[in-house]
Amino acid sequence: YRYMATSEAQKKAAAEYHKKNIASLACRVKKEQAEKFKEYCDSIGKTSNAVLREYVLNCIAEEDVE
Repeated sequence: YRYMATSEAQKKAAAEYHKKNIASLACRVKKEQAEKFKEYCDSIGKTSNAVLREYVLNCIAEEDVE
């Protein structure tokens, strides 16, 4: 399966969508805690972003539709 290169128009459309519809959440933790969390995420085969997104959606009782 071959992927086509992303056109400049596609990149612009994606950036515009994200600007209007997507927000980033962040928190500060000690470096050692961050490393342990990343190791945990690796151990379950997920990214830290995926784990955090699942937790947030669980807290607000919504499902990930992305």
